[in-house]
Amino acid sequence: SWLYQTLGFSTPNRFMLALGFLVFVAMLAGITVNACTQYLNMRFGSRCNAELSRRMLIRYLERPYAFFLTRNSSELSKNIFAEVGQVVGGIIQPSIAMLSSSITIAAVTILLISMDPLLAMSVALLLGSAYATIFYMVRRKLTRYGKERIEANRDRFKAASEAFGGIKDIKLLGREEIYTSRFTWPSRKLASIGVKTGMIGQMPRYAMEAFAFGGMMIIILYLLASREEITKALPLLGLYAFAGYRLMPMIQHMFSSLTQVRSSLPVLDSVYLELFDDRYDSGLPPFSSVDRLEFREKLALRNLAFSYPNAREPVLKDFSLTIRARTMVGLVGATGSGKTTTVDLILGLLRPDRGALEVDGRELAGDDVRRWQNSLGYVSQHIYLADETVAANIAFGVPPEEIDHEQVRRCARDARIDEFIEKELPDGYDTRVGERGVRLSGGQRQRIGIARALYHDPEVLVLDEATSALDNMTELEVMEAIHGLERRKTIIIIAHRLSTVKRCDYIYFLEHGKVVGEGDYEQLLDRSPKFQKMAAAG
Repeated sequence: SWLYQTLGFSTPNRFMLALGFLVFVAMLAGITVNACTQYLNMRFGSRCNAELSRRMLIRYLERPYAFFLTRNSSELSKNIFAEVGQVVGGIIQPSIAMLSSSITIAAVTILLISMDPLLAMSVALLLGSAYATIFYMVRRKLTRYGKERIEANRDRFKAASEAFGGIKDIKLLGREEIYTSRFTWPSRKLASIGVKTGMIGQMPRYAMEAFAFGGMMIIILYLLASREEITKALPLLGLYAFAGYRLMPMIQHMFSSLTQVRSSLPVLDSVYLELFDDRYDSGLPPFSSVDRLEFREKLALRNLAFSYPNAREPVLKDFSLTIRARTMVGLVGATGSGKTTTVDLILGLLRPDRGALEVDGRELAGDDVRRWQNSLGYVSQHIYLADETVAANIAFGVPPEEIDHEQVRRCARDARIDEFIEKELPDGYDTRVGERGVRLSGGQRQRIGIARALYHDPEVLVLDEATSALDNMTELEVMEAIHGLERRKTIIIIAHRLSTVKRCDYIYFLEHGKVVGEGDYEQLLDRSPKFQKMAAAG
């Protein structure tokens, strides 16, 4: 009436047309706001997913080598790709949806209270009590489902990772069905958990539809009882009908979001722990921020002791040795003698429980560990090759536009693989090697590994069983490439075949985490019966 008179309408029809137009504009505005809100919500969720995944990968890469000795790589991948997505889809976006719904619910409730406080409070109390009771009954079950979901997802990722990682053996032994079944059970369990949590989220909807219909009947009876004429009750009845139409989906959506959040809380705990657990921080600065530690005289390991986590016995006990600069030194011994652990300590990947590593009399600690690593080149028994070009694998980790192709060719010559690359590969240094270098032989992969280790011109080159998987002829070719670097670099060779270290300037013979013999090849052959036995065995 106030609007009709204030705006000067002459007939009710014109007033109704104007109101209809305003309602239409309001609906368009509402649709536009909803669409924008949905877009912003999706964009925010996608960016959160990308950023959390990135941060988790950074956190993992920043952690020390010892961390990866106790964690399964498939579990780490699962956390980055699946669990972060679950946090975003099950915690962040539902929380935003609940906030949005609560604002609408509060606005409509305030309007209803202003019209009829007693009726509005009664309806709000009934609806709130019903949803709160249902949530209270299922909250523990939702938490249990969340924990079971994490376990099932972990088993699923592990089965797939092991299947692809050991595909050669699986195909040869015909184990496809076993790995399929290992994957199937957790996948079905994961699907079942998704159905259960989804049904719990939707469960009140059907009961509330009946409740809402019955509630409308109660409201009609209340209005008829409290007013003399039904015509006076119709506006309020219409308001409640429209409020119910707006509120019921909102309340249901809010409840569904709440169940999602509750079932995803175990995942949130897991992701939070991975992101903010400081127990495994390496404390080392990035490579780019430090220079190299010069190595001019000797590397000394003094009275080292080291034990792996949860191990009963230490691997190294009162371990000491000295490596002179620009010499070739061999570490030999039976399996379990402590060779690889010694190398990992030299590389700064592991930290000794006791004792010290000294470079030119300076103990390695803090930033000096990273400076020392900046001076090292490493060739392992199993060379990892990315599905990239030969040049990209030699300059491993360097952006394509920053690769020094002249240095790549120089390192390939030093590793004695330049002729193979230039003459036999179809695109030379631009030839893709396939996943894990499947298109190359073992000797070719090892020599690319040597070229990679030389790319940054290290002062010390470490070879950890780098030729143990090669045949004698290929080993001879690879070792010729290594011997071509003599006197130019300090070379540390870990081997169980004595032919690999025969030309070393000095050899340390390890047994049960201690040095039990040292000297050149001939001296050890004269002094050590165990070394003689090892040499006789080939």
